[in-house]
Amino acid sequence: MTSSHSVLQTRILNAPPEEVWDAWTQPELMKQWFCPLGMKAVEVEANLEIGGSFRIVMDASDASMRPPPEMGNFLTAYGTYRHIEPQKELVFSWAWEGRNETSQVTITLASRGDKTELVLRHDGLMDEASRIFHEDGWTPTLENLLHYLKDREKQVKSARERSPSVPSFPALRY
Repeated sequence: MTSSHSVLQTRILNAPPEEVWDAWTQPELMKQWFCPLGMKAVEVEANLEIGGSFRIVMDASDASMRPPPEMGNFLTAYGTYRHIEPQKELVFSWAWEGRNETSQVTITLASRGDKTELVLRHDGLMDEASRIFHEDGWTPTLENLLHYLKDREKQVKSARERSPSVPSFPALRY
């Protein structure tokens, strides 16, 4: 990208890369977290293939973080998948309806034992105001991802605790 305005954020997530990848690529999972805290993803579409598109509609009407007035209460982010390396790297264009700016987001995942290091790099932002706007958006969005993965972990643990244990029997030999 030609601009020097970028956002770079790193998180260590308590989930394996497979789960984090699914959260970034499956629309039904993206809808549960892909927006800043206080907002709600009300529509998510994603066609995960090179050249495939995604679209996320976020409801900001009750959010404390207010978008620029020209964007209104419903924000729509969209883009095209440019590079897909399952469970390792996802690259996509990023744009907002109503704004004349297209940038690029790169998500890199690395296994760290039973955790995942996530690096988000958002390049090609048109100016410092746009960089700040996106930094202020990605920070609580990644917090939402942390909460989503934590809740998912609790749900899985709870389901395991509710399931009756199946006794194991030694193999029978004939």
